[in-house]
Amino acid sequence: MISIAVCDDNEITAQEISEKVKQCCPIEAEVSVFYHIKDILFSIHNENKLFDIIFMGIEFDVFSGIEASKQINAWHPDCQIIYITNYTNYFTSVYETSHIYYILKKDIDTYLSTALKKAIQQIAKINQYYLIIQSKQQHIRIAQSKILYLERIMRTTNIHTADTIYQTPEKMDSLLERLCPWFCPSHRSYIVNGRHIVNLDRHHAILSNDTSVPVSRTCYESLKKTFARCIWADGMYFTNEEAKGEL
Repeated sequence: MISIAVCDDNEITAQEISEKVKQCCPIEAEVSVFYHIKDILFSIHNENKLFDIIFMGIEFDVFSGIEASKQINAWHPDCQIIYITNYTNYFTSVYETSHIYYILKKDIDTYLSTALKKAIQQIAKINQYYLIIQSKQQHIRIAQSKILYLERIMRTTNIHTADTIYQTPEKMDSLLERLCPWFCPSHRSYIVNGRHIVNLDRHHAILSNDTSVPVSRTCYESLKKTFARCIWADGMYFTNEEAKGEL
């Protein structure tokens, strides 16, 4: 499921666009509606809400949609922004921001489906390199290159990066299906990022932050092969500096 926001100062228009988006979107989507720029910025920055796609109006009383999009680009550069407006005179100004489409409101029925498909295709490309998890009623996107290992404790999976531990109730098998090929179980309760292994023996994997992760007898051979691929495969070899988190 993806998360979509509609932000327009005309409440009727915003609701109409929201309904059209729900009807046109080819995949399951949660759609939120905002009537003020400050509200969507507060939701993103203060409530850590992550939107995959934002339909952004341009003319607001205090803060323009273009200025808001600049801020959103800085906070979440992968967010796909689709401008919706009655005016053509912003064609040049919107290129000060990263956006995926520009639709005149009178043409929304013609171009909405195309804009959504283009945005979703871009999201799919981006998500190849991210793990998206459900945590405390929020969707969190984690760069897979930053993940050191995953650890299952009771009914919680802890996802360890160099500076943060994310928690989700999702089971390890489900997460492993969405991870890149360089992730491999080291133990029934651990999944390791092979690109962060700096030393491996039959009992332990030492990671780039000096953490020691247990290796079981049943997982050792497959983990060793993954580790070897990470070292030698084209485009996946990395230096000691990269291994320490500068990926």
